[in-house]
Amino acid sequence: MLKTQTSPPKQVLLRLPEDLAAQLARAVPPRQRNRYIVDLLTQDLLSKQEAQRHMLAEAAARMNELENQYPELARESEEWVNAELTDSVDVWDPDFDREAFEREWAETQATKGQSKAAK
Repeated sequence: MLKTQTSPPKQVLLRLPEDLAAQLARAVPPRQRNRYIVDLLTQDLLSKQEAQRHMLAEAAARMNELENQYPELARESEEWVNAELTDSVDVWDPDFDREAFEREWAETQATKGQSKAAK
């Protein structure tokens, strides 16, 4: 099982249909039910993530095929990839202080790293 938990677990209330709750009670010992449900959810969510990754990979492969077949699509895709959607913050915000931003960002990242190490 994947252990990615960094914060204390959240307690949730599940409402199960009467027959499902009875089946769970018969099939899984009392002190193991929480772990059983966590494992089921983890497996299901991982399966869904893998299915989504597979779907995206297939879509990308199909797009590559189409771009090979129709060079104008490849050119259009390249235009989108290389497009700048907005100007740099330095252009549209004259008050922006990049050095101060970079310094404060680095300090924040260092603080976050220290607080994670303390947990």
